[in-house]
Amino acid sequence: SSNATSEDLGITELVSERTTYFYGSTDARKSNIARSASNFFGIVIAPGEEFSFNKYLGTITEDDGYEEGLIIYGGQTIKGIGGGVCQVSTTVFQTVFWAGFPVTERWQHGYMLGYYNDGEGPGMDATVYSPIVDFKFVNNTPYHLLIENYYNEVEESLTFKFYSTSMGRSVEKEGPVFEDNVPAPPEEDDVWTFDPDMEPGTVRQIDWATEGAKVTVGRTVYNADGDVMIHEDFVSNYVPWANGYMYGPDVSAPDYSLVPSE
Repeated sequence: SSNATSEDLGITELVSERTTYFYGSTDARKSNIARSASNFFGIVIAPGEEFSFNKYLGTITEDDGYEEGLIIYGGQTIKGIGGGVCQVSTTVFQTVFWAGFPVTERWQHGYMLGYYNDGEGPGMDATVYSPIVDFKFVNNTPYHLLIENYYNEVEESLTFKFYSTSMGRSVEKEGPVFEDNVPAPPEEDDVWTFDPDMEPGTVRQIDWATEGAKVTVGRTVYNADGDVMIHEDFVSNYVPWANGYMYGPDVSAPDYSLVPSE
């Protein structure tokens, strides 16, 4: 009923909250994070309902207010509309993880991204690519769930908050555990990509070399009586990733002397 109050729906208290950070992101990526996050403020998930990230995300175009940035596609980092949306899906996943809700679909990124290694660490990211790759979970409580989020430009952070009625659940995290480690590619495998829109004579680094690994994060969810409700592993298979650079006209790549120092 449209006359139902939050108390009628069981939306009475904060049941989970998580924050991720996007230090060093471009202005375009920050803008896309804020734009995407705005689609997920005030969503109410009914008891037993499955949440689909892509359902609320909608289309990602310039007409929708998104900017061109960097996206991971086809095993490489390229320019594309909507880079930064996965910051939002990752934050949702981490909030769901600690709320104890069952996750019904989750995919890791192709490689370990520095944005998500801070905080919860590797193995706690969730990528989306509508309509094929989604993030889903189920509200398996008798109460409605209210989703809110807060974008903080000063702290370069995104916080998701879930409101409902606590079921007295507790969550334990195990890991991350690393297996099958593969060293990061050497400098001779660095990827240099020409961008005609860049200023002549300039270079910018877009990827940082990182090792590959099978990363396992375990989760155990207990009910109010201490009985195990969920015991599962989230397994992420990350490939090794090379340094990546974009360069403008009048650059004879590779030219490391033109890479700005941090």
